[in-house]
Amino acid sequence: MTKKVYAWSLLTIAIIATLAAYNFIERQRHSAILAERLRQVIPVGQHAEVSCAEVAATQPLVLLALGQSNAGNHGSSSGRVAEPVVLIAEGKCIKAMDPLPGGTGIGGSIWQRLPVLLSANMNSRPIVLSVLAVDTTSIDDWTNSRSPLKTHLASHVEFMRRLGLAPNLVLWQQGEADALMGTGTDDYSKGLDRLAATLNAAGTNVPIILARSTICRSPPNIAIRKAIEATAHGNHQFRLGPDTDTLSDNSLRSGCHLSAEGLDSAAKMWAETIRTEMLAGRLASYTSSGSHN
Repeated sequence: MTKKVYAWSLLTIAIIATLAAYNFIERQRHSAILAERLRQVIPVGQHAEVSCAEVAATQPLVLLALGQSNAGNHGSSSGRVAEPVVLIAEGKCIKAMDPLPGGTGIGGSIWQRLPVLLSANMNSRPIVLSVLAVDTTSIDDWTNSRSPLKTHLASHVEFMRRLGLAPNLVLWQQGEADALMGTGTDDYSKGLDRLAATLNAAGTNVPIILARSTICRSPPNIAIRKAIEATAHGNHQFRLGPDTDTLSDNSLRSGCHLSAEGLDSAAKMWAETIRTEMLAGRLASYTSSGSHN
């Protein structure tokens, strides 16, 4: 090997090592940011606690809502008086109102509105919610093996299972961050596969309903929507859910987040999707065991 070739080899090794070190530092920095955002989710606080054993004995339909800000409490608060919902958070069962524990933001949510919309079709079967939603998070934040959010998700599902209240359905309301980042169709599809694998590994092999939720001061993102639609049609565990990108009118949305009217509309979309799943009997194999895995 000539001195010139040897020098180039050393330079190449140095560049690779520098890039690896930079990537490691960036990943550590991003993990620290995610950990801080997780600390910003609304805590249980003074919400009234109820017996999880008694809740589980009613064999409720348990809905786990996941995603970024539009899955959290970043919508407009209407100031209206609403019925409290039964919610699982921090290993406890509580009666809660917006802003719901488990999500970031201090405003309104889609999920506070959902139980009352579903109740007419449930034959007195109660609805139990759980929320894990962190603003500005990407699908990689939810599924990367080194992400604190993935670790938190797996632990949260384990807690739900131990309480006898494992999810019957997972509601996925995310995509805006990846749209802004320019995530491609294939990468987002692979992320959805990793999301299912994470949930399955935690013992929750249940349907995952995917909202088309990609607009944030921007048009609907074609790449992310294609990934969601292809995954819902190609993987039996996924279902195509509400198209909340259609809620783009100024009366329904301010920037990235939904107005009170927009939250009402999104909740109605979600309720219709869940009703369709139930009427089609696609929950039959999950409802008898999903809360007791």
